[in-house]
Amino acid sequence: MKAEVRQHRAAQHPLPASSKVVADKTTSSSSERVGGYAAGDAPEKRKNRELYEGLQAATAGAGAGAAIAPATAAASPPASPAASAEPAVSYMLNAAPPRAQPAATTGRRHTPLAHKPEVLAPVGGWPQLRAAVENGADAVYFGLEDFNARARAANFSLEELPRVMAYLHARGVKGFIALNVLVFDEELAAVEERVRAMAAAGVDAVIVQDWGVVELMRRVAPGLPVHGSTQMSITSGEGAAWVAGLGVERVVVARELSVREIAKVRDAVPGTEVEAFVHGALCVSYSGQCFSSEAWGGRSANRGQCAQACRLPYGLLVDGLLRELGDVSYLLSPQDLMAVEQVPDLITAGVSCFKIEGRLKGPEYVALTTQMYRRAVDAAWAHLTGEGLTAEMAGGEGADGAAAADPEAAARAAVALTEQQRWDLEQVFARGQDGEHRGLTPGFLEGVAHQRLVRGRGPRHRGVYLGTVAEVGPRGVVLQLQAPLKRGDGVAFDCGRPEAEEPGGSVYDILDGGSGETSLSMGAAGGGGGGDTNTPVPPGTRVTLVLGQGVGQAEVLRRVSPGDLVWRTKDPALEQRLRHSWDGIAAAEARRLPVTAEVSGRVGEPLTLTLRALDSPAASSAGAGCTTASASSSVLLAAAAKRPMSAEDVARGLGPNLGEEALAVPAGGLDVSGLQLEAGLFLPASELKAVRRRAVEALLAARAAAALRTAAGMAAGPVLPGLLAAAAAERAPPAALALVRSLACTGPVGANGAARPEAGGKAGPGKAASSSQAAAAVGDREQQQEGLPAAEAERVASGAAAGPSRRGTVAEGGADGDGVAAGDGVCIRVLCRSREQVDAALQVPWLREVVVDFLEVQGLKEAVAAVRASGRRVVVATPRVLKPDEQRLWLFYLRLGADGLLVRSAGMLHTLTQLGGPGARVPDVPYPIPALEGDFSLNAANVLSASLLLSSGSSSSTGSSSSTGGADGSSSGEVWRGLSRLAPTHDLHAGQMAALAAGLGPRAALLEAVVHQHLPIFHTEHCVFCRFLSSGNSYKDCGHPCESATLHLRDQSGADHLVLADMGCRNTVFNARAQSGVFFLRDLLRAGIRTLRLELVDEAPQAVAPLLEGYRDVVLGRRGPGDLWRWLAALPDANGAAHGVDAGSLQPARERARGGMKPTAAALKQQQQQQQQQQGASRESAGAGRR
Repeated sequence: MKAEVRQHRAAQHPLPASSKVVADKTTSSSSERVGGYAAGDAPEKRKNRELYEGLQAATAGAGAGAAIAPATAAASPPASPAASAEPAVSYMLNAAPPRAQPAATTGRRHTPLAHKPEVLAPVGGWPQLRAAVENGADAVYFGLEDFNARARAANFSLEELPRVMAYLHARGVKGFIALNVLVFDEELAAVEERVRAMAAAGVDAVIVQDWGVVELMRRVAPGLPVHGSTQMSITSGEGAAWVAGLGVERVVVARELSVREIAKVRDAVPGTEVEAFVHGALCVSYSGQCFSSEAWGGRSANRGQCAQACRLPYGLLVDGLLRELGDVSYLLSPQDLMAVEQVPDLITAGVSCFKIEGRLKGPEYVALTTQMYRRAVDAAWAHLTGEGLTAEMAGGEGADGAAAADPEAAARAAVALTEQQRWDLEQVFARGQDGEHRGLTPGFLEGVAHQRLVRGRGPRHRGVYLGTVAEVGPRGVVLQLQAPLKRGDGVAFDCGRPEAEEPGGSVYDILDGGSGETSLSMGAAGGGGGGDTNTPVPPGTRVTLVLGQGVGQAEVLRRVSPGDLVWRTKDPALEQRLRHSWDGIAAAEARRLPVTAEVSGRVGEPLTLTLRALDSPAASSAGAGCTTASASSSVLLAAAAKRPMSAEDVARGLGPNLGEEALAVPAGGLDVSGLQLEAGLFLPASELKAVRRRAVEALLAARAAAALRTAAGMAAGPVLPGLLAAAAAERAPPAALALVRSLACTGPVGANGAARPEAGGKAGPGKAASSSQAAAAVGDREQQQEGLPAAEAERVASGAAAGPSRRGTVAEGGADGDGVAAGDGVCIRVLCRSREQVDAALQVPWLREVVVDFLEVQGLKEAVAAVRASGRRVVVATPRVLKPDEQRLWLFYLRLGADGLLVRSAGMLHTLTQLGGPGARVPDVPYPIPALEGDFSLNAANVLSASLLLSSGSSSSTGSSSSTGGADGSSSGEVWRGLSRLAPTHDLHAGQMAALAAGLGPRAALLEAVVHQHLPIFHTEHCVFCRFLSSGNSYKDCGHPCESATLHLRDQSGADHLVLADMGCRNTVFNARAQSGVFFLRDLLRAGIRTLRLELVDEAPQAVAPLLEGYRDVVLGRRGPGDLWRWLAALPDANGAAHGVDAGSLQPARERARGGMKPTAAALKQQQQQQQQQQGASRESAGAGRR
């Protein structure tokens, strides 16, 4: 059955057209050159010349531009396309998006979308919810009290959910729930309950990260739409096609994509909607790929508990020496995203939903950003499609023709921001850096621009830039204003030390900057006659700021110096205006559900009233996106004996809100053209109201039923037990098991988790622990901790005995049936990141497998050849991120002739499985597709997601023998088309990993545990090398300092974290401290896991053999884990510094309760306002008592 489902999904989502290499003429103009480079420049001007030349040769010689079909041994090469001017890998700066072809419909339509995109607003609580609705949101997204990526937000309780959805639906607004975290096995039952409650409440969609949760939702509530979270790390059309095949209806693409790249994703999956972030905070790391909180705080960003390590200060070490950067120290803290002016291009690219980030922010932020994007989407859509375009929007009667001639230019002009609008957006939230970099940028939508994205002067909200201190005088601070300012506004002085409390306060008065005697904030009246006015002083004025009198002012002046930057941190007038947009508005002004009314009938027939509720921005009176209901009069229309019925009579009888407070008939929403008023009709007024009442009742009933469509088909009983039982019973593929057995470098594993020294032992079936034993505590802990430093021993022991936690406890388990028996040996393999490490590893006689992970591909081909020549198996790691122009890299990796590929992205997995999977042959590639193995970045966190990945294939016979076939005597013609092994996400600790193995039953042996590594804490599109070691904006003009310099980031504790750049210029920051699972080895082996991976980063070659021998000796029981632990703690990095070792993410740890987290600024402000209201009410009550 599963194989049939997979075949059906593959048929529905073949490899998308974006995998073609085609010429994009929009990117080759001379105006798009950056630093003298252009997209079509020759490969020798790029990084990794060998890679690009190889790809271009393959493209020209093998028809790489043709669509990929499932490969077979007899497949013939596709025809070659026209030569492309654009290399296979591209990073565009200010690249124009591809212009969409006009639709076949009449009228202008410069967008592939059939309906106007949604404006999706963030909601952290009730005030934000009302602010979003009243300011024009089409949809909102929010979290419940658990299982969402913003644990610090107020969120909503499960009991509140029906009321929230009723409030939204009554106003024609959709509600999406964020269930965008990884879910552990012990939580799946609770998630099933939440899914049932969501479907019953009429939730419009659920935003999901975990692939296992997607599978669970499809079985529990098939009518409940699933949106793929940006936490899924979808960066290409192939990745989007993969998750669409799982049942995802909309994908939220990574923030790191440009408009052009987003268009390619959308084109690749035309049946799947694309949602993109357009405003708010930018994470420096790819969402779903950040493990800094996991490494340093025992918290996880994939669990909604991000510690924001990217907003901390770091020093820059270049070749071991600390580089002086002045007041620049926030090297990983990006400015925020603002894409108001990119809205037309995003619509043209096919973005269906514009998402505003900010569930931790206040209602004022939500109100303003929703306003801005509502206005921009409406204006851009009108110009691009002609729908709803008025003469006023077009700029007058004559301008309408000009707008029609170039609608895209007209749309861009319509959304251009005024300076005042920019100031308002900066005021509600912007991480301003200086006068040129004011905190809001297009992010990556125009391509990479490293000098613009991260400036490094500060990590937090600043507000509006006012200028630079010219002098500090006796009356106050003198500066020339760069933005308006008035009395009562808040200001802060930026002295270049944002980590310290900065001087500032409320503006008491604004004097002229000359004599300092005249108040400029009283308008023309000066100091008299106009004392009640508070006129903003315009930019360009030289002023003296007075912050008060006495000690407070003197203390501020003492700490301020010429050259300090000045920011307006508070604008009470703006806050009041925004608050009035949702708080305390009159009922008549509140948002209502727009309903159009159509009246028809003639003499001798009943009057018919048809109502259409415009339930979405895509709704139209033609019926698309509408809920429709009709009612007819019980009295027939008659000829009028006296005054006939008029259109005004009909309008009065129906009323502006159809007699229902939540409804409203918009201007022009009443159509009486179907009513033959010219014939002189009569109908009693009471009958018209009766028709109205019946039509409204039918409409509301239809909308209530439509809202509950998500509950249709909901499973009657619990689904999870059956899914878990099926996952545990599924047999392991013989070919994959044969591979694991053939690579064992120890003898059989005993009941205590220790292995015998005999290599290659093949013990018969042994008694394996049952899955119910997976909850048992760690055994033999005292013995394992021998020699461990006291503090670390206490931490490990306390973690192991912590009882119920976010991650459970360490388990015992093993494989039954066709799995690797408890007696089978252990495969220990090493991942190398340099040729020197590879050569050192090949000196270890018992080592049978090497994983090669060269982030830069220079020398990769030779390293693969060296490992194969030594008789070992070689696996090549593929990139964690592949963008649309990079998907052809699969060809490069296949031509290496490796024995296996370590797959790290959904896009690569989809591509290789669509090509036929392991054993299939691809034209112009001399080797068959090798075995595929899944890595941690696929984020398998539970039995459902792991089973999904391990089942993504099927055994088949092939005429060609596999390099791994026959290791245990099985037929060499049997090839496993799915993943041969899988490393779970780093969010699992050792106990959960063991429990996961138990839950997979016989397939436990296909799991791999990474037991030694420097955790990859950040994986980012932002290039630290380019930003701080060059003046360039991208690889085109940076000079490639990554190829010559060694870079570390020094944190506040003095630890130095290595930074490496990959072939796509993405940076990975590795934790300085090594993470070791040496104390958990026996528990993992008892659970049935048979592959242990040791990862190297910058370890010296001479440390490789002792490291490998040390772990093998612990597995064999020859060496105590504490002894190896001490040796690991003293192992130096490339600069000769030792940063120690810890258990890191493998260590059980409790998650923080929301009450124990730092409250958000929005929550603190709300509490302050509530306290002020309570104090005001108390004073009023006391005054009334005295009176």
